[in-house]
Amino acid sequence: MKEKYVPRTLPRGRIAQWSREQIAALTTPELRQLLANAKRLNETELATMCDQLLTDRPNGHPRAPRARKPAAAAEDSE
Repeated sequence: MKEKYVPRTLPRGRIAQWSREQIAALTTPELRQLLANAKRLNETELATMCDQLLTDRPNGHPRAPRARKPAAAAEDSE
């Protein structure tokens, strides 16, 4: 009888593998992706560190979307 293959799972809490210097060296898009992954995987320490680094960068967090004027209001002003 063949043995059943069981994939090895990685341990939780891989934050120990990331230093602040390594994370700071990432580009802004890479840092945003790391933040999204950390939130998805419930790695709160890593997510907090990424969020702090993005806040310190000039264009770290994208701007909030502006409210658009309704098309009817734009036509009335002409």
